[in-house]
Amino acid sequence: MVFSKATGYGIRALAYLARHFGEKPCGLREIAEAEQIPPLYLSKVLSDLRRQRLVRSTKGIHGGYELAQPPQEISLWQVFRILEPDPYLDTCILGHGVCDSEDGCPLHADWHQVRQELLTFLKSRTISSIVATPARDGIEQL
Repeated sequence: MVFSKATGYGIRALAYLARHFGEKPCGLREIAEAEQIPPLYLSKVLSDLRRQRLVRSTKGIHGGYELAQPPQEISLWQVFRILEPDPYLDTCILGHGVCDSEDGCPLHADWHQVRQELLTFLKSRTISSIVATPARDGIEQL
């Protein structure tokens, strides 16, 4: 698994909000039920995304959450950076502390290449690209 649970939930919640972009705000319970995310966990994730201005929240009877930017402007990299415990992937893959090219572990060169490919992938994909891509047979849509 590449994404932490928080990042996966964040991406799914943002994709849900993207499908409702320009409509009324979506309630926490609505998102949680639709995406099968525990409401308390979702509340924390959305709070983190709100603090970093990817979502807006409105209080009140007609309140809820909505994207603060168009979905085509929100990259997976932004979400990953906010919600991952090691967003820059600079921890040694074998657990030897910070990944260090001068004193690298036996997997350093390979991990560096994979890390660069993952960062390129995350920076090139947006929330709108997830929403626009249909799910393959047998795999649930985000």
